[in-house]
Amino acid sequence: MEDFGWEQQRQARRIDRKHFSRIAVGFVLYDILGAGLQFLAVVLLRQSGWDYGPYRISLSWILNFSCMYVIAMPLAAFYFKAVPKFGQVRNERWEFRAWLVVFFIGLSIGYFGNIIGTIVTNFTSSASIDYENMMDMILEGNTFLIFLNVVVGAPVVEELLFRKFLIDRTIGYGEKLSVFLSGTLFGIMHGNFQQFFYAFGLGCLFAYIYCKTGKIQNTIFFHMWINFCGSILVPFLMKVVFSGLDSDFYDYEILQNLLSNPFAVLAVLCLLGYVVFQLLSAIAGLILFFVFKHYICFYPGIRTAPRGELLRSVILNPGMVIFLGFGIYQFFL
Repeated sequence: MEDFGWEQQRQARRIDRKHFSRIAVGFVLYDILGAGLQFLAVVLLRQSGWDYGPYRISLSWILNFSCMYVIAMPLAAFYFKAVPKFGQVRNERWEFRAWLVVFFIGLSIGYFGNIIGTIVTNFTSSASIDYENMMDMILEGNTFLIFLNVVVGAPVVEELLFRKFLIDRTIGYGEKLSVFLSGTLFGIMHGNFQQFFYAFGLGCLFAYIYCKTGKIQNTIFFHMWINFCGSILVPFLMKVVFSGLDSDFYDYEILQNLLSNPFAVLAVLCLLGYVVFQLLSAIAGLILFFVFKHYICFYPGIRTAPRGELLRSVILNPGMVIFLGFGIYQFFL
């Protein structure tokens, strides 16, 4: 009987490893398809002989949206249909004050996560070229294309992949594992220390929201708001303030620009207001977290196993090793 029980446990571990490997393969497939198609498109453009230099940034946004969100995402969604769901999310209805608390906690996670990411990046001297290029594209790119990619495309696709597709297939192992796995993979997917910490924290928060409410649109809207502020609102205000100035400007040039442009004055006031709002919201969110942390609860799953054994099944499988290895490698490029 003991041998039979041990054989059952070994078979269960094998099934768990295969299940998590198949899930990770879906993320690897999405990354390879999206990045591969963009690379192929760039190669074809270069071979065409067309001087696309003046349109480089706009073309980059168009290729990103087309390859990642129009082609790679539907194929990844089709793949995930073949991966069986395991468990069921809840259908809790939260009051407005609960959403308000979660909102401020989310702003706090983003604020302090960004600070930690900046400190770690500066300490390790591991600034990501891809991240810097992305920020340049946001500051210099077409507002509509940025909105389409960062405010619409990214939140919808990332919430479906890292929340709905992932959690629907892992919540049977317990809400805690689903939440932290979602946050970890979401953070690693960003591929740099600057974004990892706030992406991990927000990923866990979004996963918790989806586990409890069962409605992915809640996290999509939250994600859209955060991306809108970082990629549309703040860059727009900065463009108004620094419009017409060269890269080597001085304080008196900024003052002169403000005096001659009333919209720049308004933009400065809005920027200051936004900074103050972010700081106060971060402090409020931190306080609210400790006040209401006793309400945070994680329900166990259908599949029970010792923590170390389950973690080995989650991590030590071919698909997850490939995804984690490739993602962590990007941190040091």
